Amino acid sequence: MFEAADLSRLAAFDDEIGVLSLYATVEPGSAVGQTRMRSTLSALRRDLAEHADRDWAARAEARLDELEQPIADLLDPTEAGLGRMMFAQLGGDALQTAWIQRPVGDVAVVESNAYLWPLLAAIEPAAPAGVARVGRDGVRLFDCRYGVAEELNSVSFNLPGATTSGEPRSDVPTLSRAGIHPDRYAQRVEEHLAKYLRHAAGTVGEHAQQRGWQTLVLVGDPRLTRILAEALPPDRDRTELDAVLDPDLTPTEVLDFVTPTLTEARTRREAAAVQRVADLARAGGNGVLGLADTVSMLQDGRVERLLLDAAGGWSPEDAVDAGAPPTAVLLAGEGTASELAEGMVELALSRGGAVTLLEGAAAAELADRDGIAALLRW
Repeated sequence: MFEAADLSRLAAFDDEIGVLSLYATVEPGSAVGQTRMRSTLSALRRDLAEHADRDWAARAEARLDELEQPIADLLDPTEAGLGRMMFAQLGGDALQTAWIQRPVGDVAVVESNAYLWPLLAAIEPAAPAGVARVGRDGVRLFDCRYGVAEELNSVSFNLPGATTSGEPRSDVPTLSRAGIHPDRYAQRVEEHLAKYLRHAAGTVGEHAQQRGWQTLVLVGDPRLTRILAEALPPDRDRTELDAVLDPDLTPTEVLDFVTPTLTEARTRREAAAVQRVADLARAGGNGVLGLADTVSMLQDGRVERLLLDAAGGWSPEDAVDAGAPPTAVLLAGEGTASELAEGMVELALSRGGAVTLLEGAAAAELADRDGIAALLRW
């Protein structure tokens, strides 16, 4: 499965002859995805047959022939992953594959580097996030990323009267009645519950940091989620959801339940990022707006985070006007971006920057700025 750390590695994947990038959406148990990709590859071969550089085209066609079996394996509908990816050198033997549980379109591209736009478009709405089901019995944690959810080890409180879900774990001491007046016992239970929640915050925060959660959703009684939220480090986007999360839900069902909340959180993050860059740019700080200035900063290696309208739409003329270097690329299939958009993405990632594709209101905020902005390192 694709991981966030793979993005910078793929950005550096290149070849002097070219890199073949394939994206296929394969439905489980169906041959439709195979048929679509075969059609896309046929279109790419037709483009190669008409290419002016016959020696180069012949080498690319030969490499495609060599990759027949790896491509067949990639498209196997019995394997994991709705979205499949392959990146193969034309001049060398290096080959990389990955999958995510999200559609990635059907694209075949030959370029000097791995083609990354379809991957970014697929992962942006499903970035790593955490879900904490907070109850009197403990905290159950779920890791959600790229369409897949996994339950992590829970923190069990073992309080009297609490209904335990899942496998019981004695992560915190069990409250004893010894030495407690019966009239004060209920109060002591609540005090211990608050203490246990604050204790659990350490585990939740550690997972959030290690797993790179962009958002953490706390689901449960607001009286409990508030205690946990206040004990967490303030360095991460958090949402408290007043809801009862059925303990029998599978991780996938938990992800389905919180997806609207995660979408709202993404909208907030993007709007905040655009506003920050706009404020910095207007104050003469580390922010730029518009195509020409952003391309200039990309070429200088100063971009920390590139913000792009996910709809793209930049033309070759835009590239010339912005001073971007020309690129040569063969594209086939649905979901491809313009050469300029892909070039900016590759340039940002290859120099250690990050990329955010914007949708909705955040993208609209940049409509009069060519749909592009950047946060700068200096």
